[in-house]
Formats: sequence, structure tokens, C-alpha cells
Amino acid sequence: MKNNKIAILGYPIKHSLSPKMHNYWLKELAINGKYESIKTPAKNFKKTIIKLQNEGYKGVNLTLPLKEVALKYLNKKDKIVDFVGATNVLIFSKQNEVEGKNTDVYGFKKSLLNLVKNKKRKTATIIGSGGAARAVLCALIEMRYKEITIFNRTKKNAEKIRKDFIKNFSSDLKIKIICENLKNIKKNLEEIDLLVNTTPMGMRNFPPLNINTEKLKKNSAVFDLVYNPLETELIKNSKKRGIKNTNGLDMLIYQAQKSFYYWLNKKPKITNKLKKILQNEIK
Repeated sequence: MKNNKIAILGYPIKHSLSPKMHNYWLKELAINGKYESIKTPAKNFKKTIIKLQNEGYKGVNLTLPLKEVALKYLNKKDKIVDFVGATNVLIFSKQNEVEGKNTDVYGFKKSLLNLVKNKKRKTATIIGSGGAARAVLCALIEMRYKEITIFNRTKKNAEKIRKDFIKNFSSDLKIKIICENLKNIKKNLEEIDLLVNTTPMGMRNFPPLNINTEKLKKNSAVFDLVYNPLETELIKNSKKRGIKNTNGLDMLIYQAQKSFYYWLNKKPKITNKLKKILQNEIK
């Protein structure tokens, strides 16, 4: 029986929930295989990829700091990888070619659609300017949000994302992308339909994101990509005000589901049992 070998690469890597998810699905679908985590600093990336290809791996997931490092080693990539400037899924072919995909955009969109069903929501604010912010911006553009503001401690970094996306998306795209310094966010909160935190602020061992949710509209929504802890201060404060909210756990699961499909051509089910397993790991 064929042994389907898959892994996640990154550094550090011990915190990853990916092995739990993928090994759960392999067992549920009675697929002979194993998903493991492999500690891979950026300097060892090329050597590790060649080794895994030679050992017959189907592909890998990538986490920090490898999502951008991998770009120069791709033989093929989809347009979303170009838009976002990062890949989190590599598929190995029998010809030893490497194809890059990005499932973070898919994961965010699926999770957001569970949170917000109202298609009239058109204004969004993104906090942060890293790879996650790029994935979120790409998703919001695809979902036809009309005005998106990127807030960051350094406005210059936010401006770079804006320029990259204007260059990559068609010039007739009717969307307004505004860049601002984070200290100016107060007034913006009163006008938006959706607030998305893409920074690690609020994550375990990080300071909380200091955002006054009192300024948000009652019918707005908050999406915090942080999932450890499951309830950040931003989520807790949103709940107190009765504002719709979600953390990043569903996004993580959806992007993993898409990755699994790319490697094994099977779409695993997302069950409450799986979510409970992951939530217990975080606690």
C-alpha cells in the first residue's frame, strides 16, 4: 500500500496544529500516510526540499519564515501566489517539479463567509502589513469590498502592499485602498463594516491589540486571525458589545482542507470533533 508522506516546514515549528489536523483526516479517510513537522530554518530550505522530493513526499505546507523564501524555487505557481507574494503549499510532481499554491486566501474567505452573510458589507479595515495582511487584502478584493483601509505602525509598509496590489490586479478594479498610521484608527472604526487583525498582537506571550471596540458599529464584525488564545482581548471586547466575531482557527482549518485536496485529491470533512481536538491542544 502506498505511503503518502506530507509535512510542514518552518522554524520554529513545534507550535503547529497542522500534524493534528492532517493525521486526523488521513485516519478518517483510511489513507495510508503520515503528516509530520520538520524544523527548517530558511538557510536549509533548498536542501530539505530536494531531500523530501527524493524520498517521495507528496508535498509540504510552509510556515514562517519560508512562505516568501520558497518563491524563487517554484517551477509553477498560481496567480494568487503572485498577488500575495507568498506560498504556503508546495506540490511535488513526479518530474521533481515544485508547484506553489496559496490556501490562506481561501481559508480566510470561507471563514469570513461563515461570520458575515450580508453581502452589503463593503468597507473593511486591516491591521498589519505582513504576509497575512496580503492574503486578507486579496480575499477582500475578490469578495468585492469597495473600500479597504490598511493600518500599520509604519505607513510606508502599508503603502508598499497597496502599490503591489494595484500593479497585480486589473487597472479597472473599482476599489479604494487607503493606507494610514495605526495611531489614526479611532475615527475609522466608526465607519467600517469589518475589522481584521492580521498582526500577532494579542497572541499568547504578545501584548494585546489596544483597539477601542466601543467605536465600532453594532452591526459590524471583527475577525482576529490569532487563535492562541482562542479569545483575545479584541474578541472578548467585541463579544461584550454583541458584535459578530471570530478567531483564526476556522481559517487555519479551511486552508488545511484545501492543502489536503491539492496533495491527495480528496476533500476531508471539517467536523466538530476535529475542532474540539484542536481547541483542546490550544488550551
